[in-house]
Amino acid sequence: MNKTFFNQRESQCFGDKRDVLSIFNPNTQKPKSIQPGMTVDEIADVVSDHLIEVIKEQFNAAKLEYVTKTK
Repeated sequence: MNKTFFNQRESQCFGDKRDVLSIFNPNTQKPKSIQPGMTVDEIADVVSDHLIEVIKEQFNAAKLEYVTKTK
């Protein structure tokens, strides 16, 4: 099936530098901090990973508080 795009940017194929199967590799090395020269996608990955960790910590703290109150 052919697709026609009026926006030329959408018809371009932007390849990712990572291997497709790398998502299943548990030993992926991701940067933990923002460094000079990083792309926007790399910075977004660092920020989103940090936010996910903060949310997990808050969830675990709320869970512990709930468990201690219900006992």
